[in-house]
Amino acid sequence: MQKIAINEIELAQRWGISPKTLQRWRSEGRGPRYFKLSKRVCYPLDQILAFENGALYESTSERCTARDSVDAKLVSAREAAAAINLPMYLLTHPKVRQSMGVPFVYVGKLVRFNLDEVTEWAHRCASEVDDQGFDAPQNFDSGSGTRVQTIAKIPA
Repeated sequence: MQKIAINEIELAQRWGISPKTLQRWRSEGRGPRYFKLSKRVCYPLDQILAFENGALYESTSERCTARDSVDAKLVSAREAAAAINLPMYLLTHPKVRQSMGVPFVYVGKLVRFNLDEVTEWAHRCASEVDDQGFDAPQNFDSGSGTRVQTIAKIPA
């Protein structure tokens, strides 16, 4: 009988990584698709092969996409938060980042932000909050203390 799925320990051995890495990837929404049977996590072989095929490259230049190009201003969460004067937790916590719709990219294992996209997102959030009747500052780039309260009131 041929196997159609393998567990996380078998997959970790196949790839030479820790099972904890696979667990972290699942929480971050990375890695191959999986399913759970009770508490057991299983990876279908076709999903593993598809993920492996997606990771094949001819050269290192293929990994660079338009979003990750040299022209893009990719910055860390600290730099992005300082540039647009927002609290870092909006950019560093994955669940908050996802619920708020903050644009980001993975560069290897690191989360990076295109400063232009994040600034545009911040302006869009500020205008949505203003449209909903909250007391939001007109100039998003000004150092107003109500900005954190304004962003926090945006519906998730």
